[in-house]
Amino acid sequence: MYENASEPRHGRGDRKEGVQAGHNGLDERNALVEEYLTFVEGLVSRLMRAMGLPQRHREDFVAAGLLGLVEAAGRFDAGRGSEFRSFAYLRVRGAVIDHIRASCELSGHAYQVLKALESAQELRTQSLEDRRSRRSSPSGHAAEGIEVLSKSAVAYAIVGAAHGQPLYVNESPSDPEREISEKQTSEKIRAAIATLPEKERTIVEQYYFNDLTLSEVAKGYSGLSKSWVSRLHDRALSMLRERLAERGIEG
Repeated sequence: MYENASEPRHGRGDRKEGVQAGHNGLDERNALVEEYLTFVEGLVSRLMRAMGLPQRHREDFVAAGLLGLVEAAGRFDAGRGSEFRSFAYLRVRGAVIDHIRASCELSGHAYQVLKALESAQELRTQSLEDRRSRRSSPSGHAAEGIEVLSKSAVAYAIVGAAHGQPLYVNESPSDPEREISEKQTSEKIRAAIATLPEKERTIVEQYYFNDLTLSEVAKGYSGLSKSWVSRLHDRALSMLRERLAERGIEG
């Protein structure tokens, strides 16, 4: 349905030592970029498969990912206790997603996957920020990853309801029973959204239905930062997951 939210695995040992934010020399950055080139290429391949994008754009997407990797290599701070692979993953994927959105005319399905991936990106970033603030143990990281995947599935369903795309893309769209089922599911999702508290509901509507970014949504709220809007978005998806389950819709 959409890309696995866990970090891609890299075949070689992760570099921590000597890589500090603002102190990475050119040679150090170049070495990291060279080492993680296949990491970027693999991530691009997964995104393209998930969205059904033509191969003619592949080199451009890889180039965008490499720019994200260069930025990550320059800003990484090993002293914060994270691995470079995990640190770079969000920045590389974010750079590729931004380029896809800016440069490609997307099909309905591709857009649905893209928006779900953007949502997963926001959720994962929020999860990492929360992890740093409370210094969670490694044993809790797997549970956090599952939580992000679960909320990402809810986000995917919301995008389908917002833009009239089938939730199950492998099913024939011409099947009358499937079309009726999809319509009923979309109505249930919209009804569940309507039950959210005002701020959470507005964020969901602006982000998924009006295609704003969370930063743009935050600008519409006096006194609310993008970080706080991200937390409300996270909370909204948790509420919707429960309310959709009550209506017989599982993420």
